Amino acid sequence: MIIRDVTTAIVPMGFRNGVFTRIRTADGLCGVSEVVLKRRSHTVAQCIGELARHLVGQDARRIEDLWEKLYRDSFWVGGPLHATPLSAVEMALWDLKGKALGVPVYELLGGPTRDRIPVYCHCPSGGSPDAFADNVEQARQRGYPTIKTTLPLFYGSPDPDWLHMAAPSGYSGSPGALERTLKETERVPGWVWDGIAAFFEAARSRVGSAVDLAVDCHGRLNVASSKRLCQVLEPYHLLFIEEPLPPEQPQATREVKQASATPIASGERGATIYGCREWLEGECVSLWQPDVCNCGGFSQARKIAAMAEAHAIGIAPHNPNGPLATAQSVQFVASIPNFTILETVGMDDEADNFGAVTPAPLRTVDGHLPLPTAPGIGLEVHEEVWSMGHDAAPFEGWR
Repeated sequence: MIIRDVTTAIVPMGFRNGVFTRIRTADGLCGVSEVVLKRRSHTVAQCIGELARHLVGQDARRIEDLWEKLYRDSFWVGGPLHATPLSAVEMALWDLKGKALGVPVYELLGGPTRDRIPVYCHCPSGGSPDAFADNVEQARQRGYPTIKTTLPLFYGSPDPDWLHMAAPSGYSGSPGALERTLKETERVPGWVWDGIAAFFEAARSRVGSAVDLAVDCHGRLNVASSKRLCQVLEPYHLLFIEEPLPPEQPQATREVKQASATPIASGERGATIYGCREWLEGECVSLWQPDVCNCGGFSQARKIAAMAEAHAIGIAPHNPNGPLATAQSVQFVASIPNFTILETVGMDDEADNFGAVTPAPLRTVDGHLPLPTAPGIGLEVHEEVWSMGHDAAPFEGWR
């Protein structure tokens, strides 16, 4: 299984670009993967091209050995910008090996630990508590028993006068009533905390305890504000509060975790075992959220999960990504014992986005994804994808 060539393509999919990689061998086999690093798609694709010249002519079966050499020989190690191209290559090699042996990747990683994968979906907070309650109800009607929103008032509506509006709901990452540039070191007005609580009170009043709720803070708060948020949201029994503090602050997050009755989650911006070690050994979170697209691929994700397991920390992977990334995440979590729940976007337009890339994307049924049985990651890519080149959509964002 000697590597013949490496091809990449960038495909716009809704609010993100997917960077797709294909590795072909001299005997005609190929493995594929998807990674996403929003706002850095061209950089990732360029780096995969630079890695390719070290891969051509190598034995595709030597995944761990190739990864280690590519990681160390770059000299400048660390961070998602370094690990994402490595993830693309590593997962394509695992897909290739699974296809060569005729088994799913999870069979090569120790076999399945479950028969289906529980997932949650995104839910826009909207511009008012009533709008959020409507959105939660719609998500439940689409078959999702667990939903996550981004922090109300920080995101969800461009109109600051949310108390007097019933604006249509946008994607949960849209601007909110507060300045989008507000940093964690700046003052948060006192009325915000009761305002945020009102959103979750409205949702609970609408759906009761039938739906699990979670909130993503995108690292927008400091320790004191995080503790206050945990206090006001405690009555609503959230599944977790995600990334209340910036990702550079493991010990500060640990302080918040110790003060909170609600589980604290983080980890989507952690890369490799070296970038996650302090968080896990310090037991700074209740849930860790690695992304196979950005942490270094399957092998690093499993090593991270094992470190978390030793500290009784659950794994709830980050995955607001495309069809191959979702399939890759399923292969990963199907093979570990300490899995909790998997992120998906779950919006109505996802079927069209996914169908443009692969003929048979995984479909959610009753809040779960099925365990694939096809070899490798279980999906193929439309041939025309590889002729799309690097025409990335210019997505921008703030915090």
